[in-house]
Amino acid sequence: MRKENFNKLIGNIEIKIEKRGNYIKIGPLISINQEWIYIGELIRGDGHITPNFWNITFVNNNWFLIKYVENFFKSIGIKSNQISIIRRNDANFLIIRSSVLAHLFNKILNIPTGKKSELNMPSFIILNEKMGIAAVRGAFDAEGSVTSKGSRRISITSNSKNWLIQLKQILEKLRIESRIFEDKSKDGKQIYRLFISHRSNLKKFLKIINPLHTKRKEKLKERLADYKRNPQKMFHKKILLSVKDGYCRKRDISNKIKQSLITTGNNINWLKKKGYIVPYEKIHTNKGSFYNYKITEKGESYLKDSLSFFD
Repeated sequence: MRKENFNKLIGNIEIKIEKRGNYIKIGPLISINQEWIYIGELIRGDGHITPNFWNITFVNNNWFLIKYVENFFKSIGIKSNQISIIRRNDANFLIIRSSVLAHLFNKILNIPTGKKSELNMPSFIILNEKMGIAAVRGAFDAEGSVTSKGSRRISITSNSKNWLIQLKQILEKLRIESRIFEDKSKDGKQIYRLFISHRSNLKKFLKIINPLHTKRKEKLKERLADYKRNPQKMFHKKILLSVKDGYCRKRDISNKIKQSLITTGNNINWLKKKGYIVPYEKIHTNKGSFYNYKITEKGESYLKDSLSFFD
């Protein structure tokens, strides 16, 4: 296959299938739509193209997604004898043997070959709303997660900061707020996490992005249901009561109300910003330092309102 600048042909791509491509029925017209974008981002996040362009591999622990991607490739003409699925306890491997499609995904959608470093989506995906939605859906289904009960947020993790910045740009156009943080993986390597939190953002993400990963989608629905069972004011009440009971340190408060340090810290910061609690003493230890908190008169009034609201 000749090396062409496929990016200039988006929307009107014509591929003449010769001897090298006779085993798939994709010609002569290929329409690059949202489905291609979704599959492409799944592979960008959780798969790869071999350096020799012989195979496309998708790896995921969700069986529904494995079959979904398999059906996509079958729908564009890939035969069953060109597809292999390896099932393992930790993940499933879907292998598509097609040099033509490997070149198309690489040249048109910028899916890298071999070992991945910085990832980069083509600009036409970011500029087109429907394709952008498909891209975020693919990224979340590949590299996303829904945090454990209590913190109620979702994330997409990657070692490519550029990819997450592009996803954030798409989310901003959809008016879904997100933040990117630097972190370290278990082996000490630099990674980045895109976080989406707060009920309004999670609701829009579920409705607009509509992830297909069955387990993550169900967990996201559960987290949204938690908002109805445990309103934010309930967390505030528990923290203020803990402070009144003498639990002055964030870690102690976290253990008392049985919530994560992150959730507890976010609520403490909100209460502090509103003037309901104040740090009154900084304690230094050989492992660092922390503040003790006490409730203010304004906080006592807010707590009284909370008690009458819930009790």
